[in-house]
Amino acid sequence: MSNKAINFQKGNVSGKVSLLGAMVGPVQFRFSNDKVIQPFSIAPWANKEESKNDKLPPILKNLGGEWPCVPFGTPGTRRDLPPEWLRNIESVESVNEAFMHGFSSNHEWQDISKSSQEAELSIEYPLKHPVKGLNRKISVTDNNQLEFELLVETEQPVELPIGLHGTFKLPNKPGKAKLMIDSFKGAYTYPVTVEPGISILKPNQKIEDLEQVLRLDGRVENMTTLPLESVTEELILLDLSEGRIRLQNYDEGYEVVFEWNIEQFPSCLLWYSNKGRDYYPWNKRFQAMGIEPIASAFDLGVVHSRNASSPLREVGIKTGFRLEGEDRFSYRISVNEI
Repeated sequence: MSNKAINFQKGNVSGKVSLLGAMVGPVQFRFSNDKVIQPFSIAPWANKEESKNDKLPPILKNLGGEWPCVPFGTPGTRRDLPPEWLRNIESVESVNEAFMHGFSSNHEWQDISKSSQEAELSIEYPLKHPVKGLNRKISVTDNNQLEFELLVETEQPVELPIGLHGTFKLPNKPGKAKLMIDSFKGAYTYPVTVEPGISILKPNQKIEDLEQVLRLDGRVENMTTLPLESVTEELILLDLSEGRIRLQNYDEGYEVVFEWNIEQFPSCLLWYSNKGRDYYPWNKRFQAMGIEPIASAFDLGVVHSRNASSPLREVGIKTGFRLEGEDRFSYRISVNEI
């Protein structure tokens, strides 16, 4: 297991980036009244020297914070989906990707930082992969915001699902946090139950109001007031007109603002991890709000994201990004007191 990390500090912001997966977090934001806010969720098993952890997929070993996923989603092609999700998938070409959320989420990056005030990392992909490599830079603005730059290099033009994986802390008590989504157009629950026997939402439904999402038991759930009362794991894909989501934490008196280019990441996957997984390493002890800007069909991987016949493509939702040589992505995460 890798505990290697880059430390950075500028102004009132300091943090670290793990070389494994280039995951940023924890990050401390200091305010004028000596208040310190650390908004990222870090898994309770992360960086622990436990023999069980050596057997985990690399992406889980230091799980937490925020990192890029190229390609975004699972390797292989799920076939246990509703019929409309399986139309024409046999004719869709896959890529040589064996890792959840891509090669870069599961391997060590190289530290190429030029200053202790920022972190810069790079990684080369295997020779037969359509992606040549990634470069990731994390800096702090004069307004104490985190500024991210991601460069994706490819040898030839290729369409892939891509995404950013932000994982944020929640209060312990239900209802003490709130998702604020100003440009909501619509949303969709996962095509199948996320965790059978655990998840509470009715799968494969279109959502008109995030405060009234249909449950399996016929009731409705407000998916903006957090944490949820129910132990569960859920995935909801948002269709947005603007790349901006706020997460307010009333317990600690702050809000996180995640901003990105909606032309590059037209959707956002919300991951509600509410202590629903009872197997190792989760053991009902992980609670976080995942805010994941994507161009992807949920986390279903390359084939489903490339499938022009998928339900999301048919309603005009872009589920991939055409990479052409050198593509740059910029986005920002800031923390404000409330």
